[in-house]
Amino acid sequence: MAGASVKVAVRVRPSTPETSRDAKCVIQMQGNSTCISNPKQPKNEGKSFTFDYSYWSHTTAEDERFASQRQVYKDIGEEMLLHAFEGYNVCIFAYGQTGAGKSYTMMGRQEEGQEGIIPQLCEDLFKRTVGNTDPDLSFSVE
Repeated sequence: MAGASVKVAVRVRPSTPETSRDAKCVIQMQGNSTCISNPKQPKNEGKSFTFDYSYWSHTTAEDERFASQRQVYKDIGEEMLLHAFEGYNVCIFAYGQTGAGKSYTMMGRQEEGQEGIIPQLCEDLFKRTVGNTDPDLSFSVE
């Protein structure tokens, strides 16, 4: 079934307490792999985990590895919207400790380019319904 899938993404952003105390970054990401190292055992290799998406948002947009709000939406939100229009129920679940960036990823900020998954998805949803020219097709949004 095309719409029945679970995808798992992890996103790394520094929290205010981490940046204010100049904490050492113990996470590295490459492709869809996330590696966590133990600062108390620097000689040991870190633990690696593979996800559908590993987003590095720890630095700034100038960093080629940086995952913007738009990139996260393109990877996750656009597919959700596509499946919804195919008739599937879709759900996104954000999990993490307080201050980890769940609200930022989901809602973002009211600044250009800082919109989260939900506002971007809603914008695309209404663009698609308003742009409908098929007289046999109607939409109801709840």
